[in-house]
Amino acid sequence: MPNVSIILDGDATRRLIKRKLGKNPTPAEIEAFCRSTLHHDQDPNLHETLKDVFYYDCAPFGETRPRPISGTDKDFTGEDVCGMANKFQIRLSQNPFFTLRRGYLSFDGWTTTEVAIKDLTATPRPLTDNDFEPILSQKQVDMKIALDVAKMAISHSVDRILMITCDSDFIPMIDFARSKGLEVDLILDNTSILKRRLKKAFNGLRYV
Repeated sequence: MPNVSIILDGDATRRLIKRKLGKNPTPAEIEAFCRSTLHHDQDPNLHETLKDVFYYDCAPFGETRPRPISGTDKDFTGEDVCGMANKFQIRLSQNPFFTLRRGYLSFDGWTTTEVAIKDLTATPRPLTDNDFEPILSQKQVDMKIALDVAKMAISHSVDRILMITCDSDFIPMIDFARSKGLEVDLILDNTSILKRRLKKAFNGLRYV
């Protein structure tokens, strides 16, 4: 009876389940989805026992930065997306089904929006603050995923990992886990757009 851990890249997981539900999923709906991916079979050699589920995400960016044109302060804590992300992560952390691993978002400046570029190309005008959006990049999430998988592989605490990700940077980590005898399966749907080499890195693909 294989012991299984599930590794969830938060952004990829929400997008995958949203395609199935037609809306942003709640933590309870993510839990139900995870349970549905397991093999439930009368044969004890096929039946999977869930050991733990790790959910990786970034804390929402909640700092103040000067706007690119006016220089006035932009407080990101007032953004709807920041409040929604906070509420979601609090609810998820309160669900004992999940272990939440959080990285952080790094503010890397401003970039012009696609809408602004089209507008300015059609009708040149002075730039305004509304023509820009923040550049935010994830930090530490990938490292935390890699460390957890490496620990599982070295300790042989599970027999199999189920994973949701779109990031081909994890290929060396997957190769390492497999070299230690750990099976690693990718959960995806028929609309998932993934690099071929990422798909090939896994033991198996589970379509949902």
